[in-house]
Order: sequence, then structure tokens, then C-alpha cells
Amino acid sequence: MIDYYTAQQIMADLRRAEENGINTVLARADRHIMRVLNEYWNTGGTIQWIAQTPKDTEYADLNEYLQIIAHYKPIAIYHHGGTTDKLYAEGRLGSLRESLKYIRDLGCAVGLGTHDPQVLKYCYTEGYDIDFYVCALYNHTRHRELYLPDDRDAAFAAIQAIPLPIIAIKVLAAGRNKPREAFQLALENIKPTDAMAVGMYTQFQPDQIHQNAQTVAQLIRKSENESNRRTRSHGYTRSRRGIRCDGAWRS
Repeated sequence: MIDYYTAQQIMADLRRAEENGINTVLARADRHIMRVLNEYWNTGGTIQWIAQTPKDTEYADLNEYLQIIAHYKPIAIYHHGGTTDKLYAEGRLGSLRESLKYIRDLGCAVGLGTHDPQVLKYCYTEGYDIDFYVCALYNHTRHRELYLPDDRDAAFAAIQAIPLPIIAIKVLAAGRNKPREAFQLALENIKPTDAMAVGMYTQFQPDQIHQNAQTVAQLIRKSENESNRRTRSHGYTRSRRGIRCDGAWRS
């Protein structure tokens, strides 16, 4: 993947994503990615960026690194899920409150990533000042490369129970799940205010971005048509919302 994804190839895939109606990319905020995104925007790209902080081994001071991330104007910043889970296991999750507030002060929507549904429940119960969560459908922290159906069921239950917007990741189980079935299952089990972040790799499937976008669009249209027939109304009964650049959520 390192050999395939040159800066030019990353930008080509971002362009292809925009052509297929995808307006936001979720990407880690390392210096390489930030440099490529900056070059992409300088050549006319308009895709929005939700930034994931790197692992805690990749910076000396989180707040100082958040300033670097903010320089590239993401619409949101969320704290790395694996590091979140480590802090939770060590009983040090409360140390993040200051940095989460700092993200808000920088003008970005505030997010927290995790692979453990218990972390979602804990943070929501404890009233963490967060706009959205990023939750893996498989508990990579606990089971590494095992992708267990029970993990996915537990993640869906937590996602449904927490009213804040949640971005579901690892929907395809790193390529183990068939896209159409996995997308349909996720759409049926996340809230209308939630989203999916789907990893794509085009080296062996050059049309993968178009195929995935088309499949999701078809599934959403089918779901909305079925809902309309049942309720004799139009669209979802609850509004979909997006992130505003000042960090608020809009209807």
C-alpha cells in the first residue's frame, strides 16, 4: 500500500471520491497526510477533512500537535481510538478532558474514537463534552485481527443507545465482509444522524470507490422508499445532520 499510494495516487482517489458524491474524508493527521491534503486543496480539491490524531507515541505534547492539525483546517478532530482505549484501561481517560476542550477552542467539532462500546457508554454517562464519537464495529483493541460477530452486535447496541452522532468504522472488517451485505447491515443498525467511514483501496479494484458509493446510494434509496410506503411521508422521521465548520451540528 505504501508503494501504491503515492501522493499523486492519494489525490487521484480523493478526486474520484468527490466525483462520486463523497464530500468528506476521515484520515489520520500525520505530517505526510496533511501535506498531501494541502496539495490536493491547492489544486482545486474541496473535500472536507475529519482528522484523527496519531497514536500517542507519535507526538510529545497532544495540545501542541492539535495546533498543527488545526492549521490545515479540518472540520472536526477526534482522538485516536486505540489511545483512547489504552487510557480507559489504565484509568486515565479523564486526562483527555482538557485536550477535548482545546479542540473546541480551536474551532473544530470534537470527537472521540474507540473500539470498545463500554467507552462510549462511560463517556456519555460521565458527560464528556463531545460532538460525535467514532466507534469501530469490531473491537480491534481487545481482539486485534479477529473480527467477531458478537463485537459487531455489541457496537450496534451502543450506537443505538447513545443519541449523539457516531461514525461507524471497520464496516467491511478490513475486506472480510462483502460490501453490499455489510453496508446494508450497518445502515439498518446505525441512527439516521450517524455515518459510516469506509476504507477503500483501488490498486486491484480501480472502480471500487464508484461501486461502493453507488451501492450505498441504492441501499439508502431503497430504505427511504420502503419507509415512505409505510408512513406515507417523505424521508426519515428524524433529520440527518452534518458538521458545520465552526464545530456545531446543523440540521
